[in-house]
Amino acid sequence: MAKLLALSLCFSFLVLGATSFSFRHQAEENVCQFQRLIAQRPDNRLESEGGFIETWNPNNQDFQCAGVALSRLVLRRNALRRPFYSNAPQEIFIQQGSGYFGLIFPGCPGTFEEPIEGSQEFQQRPQDTHQKVYTFRDGDIIAVPHGVAFWIYNDQDTHVVAVSLIHTTSLHNQLDHFPRRFNLAGNQEQEFLRYQQRSGRQENEGSNIFSGFSEEFLSHSFQVNQDIVRNLRGESEPEEQGAIVTVKGGLSILSPPERKDNDNSIEETICTARVSMNIGKSLPADIINPQAGSLRTANELDLPILNHLGLSAEYGSIHRDAMFVPHYNLNANSIIYALQGGAHIQVVDCNGNRVFDEELQEGHALVVPQNFAVAAKSQSEHFLYVAFKTNSRASIANLAGRNSFMSNLPEDVVANSYGLQREQARQLKNNNPWKFLVPPQESEMMIRTVA
Repeated sequence: MAKLLALSLCFSFLVLGATSFSFRHQAEENVCQFQRLIAQRPDNRLESEGGFIETWNPNNQDFQCAGVALSRLVLRRNALRRPFYSNAPQEIFIQQGSGYFGLIFPGCPGTFEEPIEGSQEFQQRPQDTHQKVYTFRDGDIIAVPHGVAFWIYNDQDTHVVAVSLIHTTSLHNQLDHFPRRFNLAGNQEQEFLRYQQRSGRQENEGSNIFSGFSEEFLSHSFQVNQDIVRNLRGESEPEEQGAIVTVKGGLSILSPPERKDNDNSIEETICTARVSMNIGKSLPADIINPQAGSLRTANELDLPILNHLGLSAEYGSIHRDAMFVPHYNLNANSIIYALQGGAHIQVVDCNGNRVFDEELQEGHALVVPQNFAVAAKSQSEHFLYVAFKTNSRASIANLAGRNSFMSNLPEDVVANSYGLQREQARQLKNNNPWKFLVPPQESEMMIRTVA
């Protein structure tokens, strides 16, 4: 049965794939004109015992048209975000902190066994069997498939800050395009509930999946008494605990060894898939200019599970007054989240209209639609950002600099397209020797030196 469920899960991953911005109902086409983009900040906070969750309004036009939702999780020491699953794939970036997380893949066996200390059988046989527990650190990207239960825990003094993007228009999501958290413990409010249009029907606003079942059903299903069932339903806990609880004395977790090879290749692919990688500033960059900054990406080639999610990510660091030249995403929407500092960003649509021309500040998010041209100039010593992208192999095209649209045009085409002399066309093509990131202009560097 476990193999059959794993096969079913693998088949759904392989067949469905992921959607992009092009998958839109015809009725929505006229809505997504993006005449003016607005940098967004979270507008709701849900406090819990061990931290808090902040959310951006998923009904915002920019987020709706991009087919995404965004939230931010903060965990204090010994804080556990209780298990939940979502109706769409997620990509989580660890902005700060380190700790443990787990994914429960349906149909995959629990293979990591921990002895329970203090038990009479402690020396004789393992007692606790579970699926793999992973470690994380700042700069990690974590891939969470739709319908897969996820939990995360902070065992350090430094607060964990995690930014999560949900790809609501993925073909994996067979519900409507509203983000949903299906909580598996506690009695807290579902974090996006306040944005949902309410029906006339009265609904429970603070409960988990098990609370909807009768005590009789749960007692029979789990073969436990009703005292345990009441805890399972979240009936006996104070409201202030919320989605994030503080674990007294800390969570007891053993870091398990890697599994040995399994003859079932499908089970190996799904059940032991690598689900995270680091793209933070501590690692070598994919693109680096010592005078301007660096870029690092995570796509399906680096982390194959992203192919199933239809998502990828880019981490960037841009020095003060350096620029990320005008460029566009060929096949994805890009949701830029400012991690540190600020940058002046301009975005231009297909009609040549500047639809965004402001500073993107720390903690704010900006949706840049597919094919819209975007450029950024850092206003801080180091502008750090992460860009979530709605394609597992997102591609960008630079319009200026080395190996760009401009540099690859024949001189005569440049000259006649822009009404330039040949020498001017040559300068336009070749004066910028850098590919994506351009250092500050000499005049700006002189001003900074004098200051």
